[in-house]
Amino acid sequence: MLTALALAFLVATSISIVMTPLSIQWAIKLGIIAQPSARKIHHEPIPSWGGVALAIAILIGSTVGWLSLKTLPANIFGVSLGLLVIIFIGTFDDRFSLRPKLKLAGQFIAALLPVVFGLKISFINNPLGEGYLYLTTWQSWLLTIFWILALTNAVNLIDGLDGLAAGVSFFAALTLSFLVANQNLLPIAVTFAAIAGACVGFLPYNFHPAKVFMGDTGAMTLGYLFATFSILGAVKSFAALSVLFMTSLVLAYPLIDTTFAILRRWLTGRSIFSADRGHLHHKLIDSGLDQRQAVLTLYALTLIFCLLALLLVKGT
Repeated sequence: MLTALALAFLVATSISIVMTPLSIQWAIKLGIIAQPSARKIHHEPIPSWGGVALAIAILIGSTVGWLSLKTLPANIFGVSLGLLVIIFIGTFDDRFSLRPKLKLAGQFIAALLPVVFGLKISFINNPLGEGYLYLTTWQSWLLTIFWILALTNAVNLIDGLDGLAAGVSFFAALTLSFLVANQNLLPIAVTFAAIAGACVGFLPYNFHPAKVFMGDTGAMTLGYLFATFSILGAVKSFAALSVLFMTSLVLAYPLIDTTFAILRRWLTGRSIFSADRGHLHHKLIDSGLDQRQAVLTLYALTLIFCLLALLLVKGT
């Protein structure tokens, strides 16, 4: 078990370290550059297609781990099709800045594909007592698509400071890999280990001062994989604390931040798709922290949620 996890982590880390400089060159050649603006923190143009390096590293790291285990996760075909759509939409957005509704439509197609091929949340833990609540077909489809869209956008919306999304995803994925492995969901644990490895290999280039951004390609890929593989874990596990709950806990910071962003825009009569400077990382910068201090503060917040997840699982 530990061999497969370590292998996936190390391979993904190595591939990420090698591929990220190449993604910088590709971004420059293709014109995928993040330009400074009043809403953004950076003041100079930065290559913004590091997400392709993350995606390649996760894919190769996961595949090596699965081959070591001699097994593949269920529904991997549908998940892979959706991931291709996410990478396609993310790349176009990084290059051409798609309209928010068009990007959401692409995300919806990406979320729908794995559902069509059988990936569904069929039951949830009963919040009012013991046991499980089983969902009807339409409830299952609706909740699954909502969950994928929620996490895809949650990770994307925190990608506003150098190293923030990559670091938060590293801690969350590493925690989930351990927790899921303890439930003997090894192919899924391997993927979370590969996500952690890809993120830690990417961070030397992405931490402040960043040489490259992951862009929507990377942030949406991370969120999509957290969502789909947590569902795969939930389908296979009847543990007291489901994989979905554990995922929502380790990613509580981006999920809460996204929820407040939607409410903030709605209550002020603005489109929920409109960008603003009201995210927590913006507030920390406005309070006087520099980028590194703000990012380290949010790493600490994520670690608190990860520790809480570990303690809750240990106590069940």
